[in-house]
Amino acid sequence: MIRVHVLVHLKPDILDAEGQVIAQAVVAAGHPSVASVRAGKSFHINFNSTDRAEVEREVERLCREALANPLIESWEWTVEAR
Repeated sequence: MIRVHVLVHLKPDILDAEGQVIAQAVVAAGHPSVASVRAGKSFHINFNSTDRAEVEREVERLCREALANPLIESWEWTVEAR
């Protein structure tokens, strides 16, 4: 079994309204050194395969087709040690 951690986030030139609201809230809560926040999504995916190359291909396909909107989001992923 292989476990992958995927992070999806808005591309840098896309306005992140959620991140702005979070930044304002944490500053108001007493953390004035916070300059900005970018929000994102995190996924932990377990694969039944032990073929790392196969899993890597599948992760890229999942990101493009289901986990992210490639027009406005980018992603990165890592294989977690098991």
